[in-house]
Amino acid sequence: MLNRIYIKEIGPRINRRSPETIKRWCSESNVYVHKDCSGEFVYKNDFELAHDMPLILRLKNTHGDNWRKVYDAYLKNELPNLVAFKEDVSKYKRGYQPKGNIGKKLI
Repeated sequence: MLNRIYIKEIGPRINRRSPETIKRWCSESNVYVHKDCSGEFVYKNDFELAHDMPLILRLKNTHGDNWRKVYDAYLKNELPNLVAFKEDVSKYKRGYQPKGNIGKKLI
């Protein structure tokens, strides 16, 4: 059986108080709210994915194909590995690259 998180437990994690605003956040984040005799709940995996999605998108933009390794380091709280990945970010820097000789000398 999948792990459940009840609506009242989600509130503090997303900084919401009322059940209506929690359900609205779930709806906007594409997390389906289930209901049975024990109350309203979401599946833990669905919630955690939606809650971490901004971080995942930022890591994809920053680290390219290595985003999954960095995300795993975040989840395991491995600070030394995160520092190593932050040093490698300069390889993936996506900025303007001048094509002319004069522009290259300015940068």
